[in-house]
Amino acid sequence: MNIIELRQTGILIATNNPHKVYELRQLLEPYAIPVKTPEELGIKINVKETGKTFEENAKLKVEAYYSIAKIPTIADDSGLEVDALNKEPGVFSARYGGEHLTDEERNFYLLEKIKHIADYLRTARFVCVLAFKVAHNEPVKFYKGIVEGKILYQPRGKNGFGYDPIFEEIRTKKSFAELSLEEKNQISHRGKALQQFLNDLILILK
Repeated sequence: MNIIELRQTGILIATNNPHKVYELRQLLEPYAIPVKTPEELGIKINVKETGKTFEENAKLKVEAYYSIAKIPTIADDSGLEVDALNKEPGVFSARYGGEHLTDEERNFYLLEKIKHIADYLRTARFVCVLAFKVAHNEPVKFYKGIVEGKILYQPRGKNGFGYDPIFEEIRTKKSFAELSLEEKNQISHRGKALQQFLNDLILILK
């Protein structure tokens, strides 16, 4: 597939999450590659994330959506790993503590579990794995981004979503919820994985 063909098909992002859609559209805009969502294509499926790793879950999603859309597709699986919790919540980040908890309730649940853990033992990281399938006969390609930090004692900041208010990034010493979207995208796990994807995509299309 070349750049002309990709501009015609576009890339399906296997989510309707507006944050993720915006990030990918911003990244591909200079190359005039359209980003499509399942909603725009009328795709309504619920992929069970039964994998034991981020890579396995991302692959499950990208293959499921590609099998319906038949156009280049990208999917991701991401989560938080807390060392004091033996790398929980990991692949269960989105449903940690229960399927129906709000982000705020999930953060409180995690903070309660490590409330007696000393500051130097509260190390954690966000991990994102992107899976990209460009064609039926092509293998799935993976891109991984990691950002290190620690878990705060209480939430800080008003931006972001998920665990952002309780995760302090190691270099800025700010929670992800204290960063603007532009600042976060430059250093986040998803931003790093997306940049790897873009670098590889440019090589694929040459």
